[in-house]
Formats: sequence, C-alpha cells, structure tokens
Amino acid sequence: MESDRADLQLTPDRLRFCPHCGSGLERRPVGPEQKLEMVCSGAGCGFIYYLGQKVVAGAIVVEDGRVLLTRRAIHPAFGKWTFPGGYVDWGETVDGAAVRETLEETGLTVKLERLVGVYSYPGTPTVIVVYAARMTGGALATCHENDSVEWVDRDAIPWDELAFPSTTDALREYLSTAR
Repeated sequence: MESDRADLQLTPDRLRFCPHCGSGLERRPVGPEQKLEMVCSGAGCGFIYYLGQKVVAGAIVVEDGRVLLTRRAIHPAFGKWTFPGGYVDWGETVDGAAVRETLEETGLTVKLERLVGVYSYPGTPTVIVVYAARMTGGALATCHENDSVEWVDRDAIPWDELAFPSTTDALREYLSTAR
C-alpha cells in the first residue's frame, strides 16, 4: 500500500520541468508562510507544482471472526501481509476504491460498514483510508499483487509480518472496537 522505497517517491528534487511551458522548475518560497515549492522559472509562467498526498483505500473484511489478509507478491513490502487496498484512481471515490481493490485482490465483493480510520505518517506521501467491510459474494482468489489470500483468526494475525504501519494501526484499531 504505502511506498517505503525512496526511488519510487516523487520528491521536489526529482521534478525538473514545468508541465505547463517546459521551462525549468526551482524551489522558491510561496505564499504568506513562505513554504518552499517548485515554481516555474519561465518568463511570465509562474506555474507552481504542488506535491500532494496520494490516497490509498483499504478494507478490513471479517467473516466468522476471521480477518482476510493478503500476502504481497510485489514491492514494497514483498512477502508481508496486509488487508486488501490500493491507490484511489483519478475521479474515483475513496469508498469505491476500497470495494474495487478488495475485488481485484481477493475475488470477493464486499459491503463497507464503517470507517475504521485515516492514517498518515511523516515522510510518507500517502494517506490511508480504511473501512470495515463484510463479504457479500465472490470466490477467494489471488492476483498478480499477492500470492496468498487467507482468513486468519484474530489471535493468529502475524503482527511481526505485517506490511505497513497503517496495516498494524488499522487492524489494532478495528480489533479494539469490534463487537
């Protein structure tokens, strides 16, 4: 879900050209706070390239007291466990992305029941929105992003093998409030 590889993250030092006019970008103070942003150096352009957070949506699916976990077959966090989730596509709702990602990664259709939490961490360009969900159909299956999808008893969650801080934080929060 979140990228922990610096080579995959878009940072100001990786931005070089204005997407509007093609001139070079340079860091300049902007606004009343004088926050450093990437600003076009072209005469008269003035485009400001604001780096924004990327939104991830996930779903904690529970059935008969067991949590659905997937083992990642891609980087980052290859071989680690998480719940279904991924980036929200342009124009897609966050809750819609959680439902879509669950279907793509597990073969299951779900109904979202409630928001578990919203997670962000210093130095990480993602905001993770996690929902509690229940299965409504489908057949359990893996995809190119995972090599295992399993229902795990609450007391058997592999805490030391979870993929991301948000995985741990959301599962702990969910389990502390689950009925």
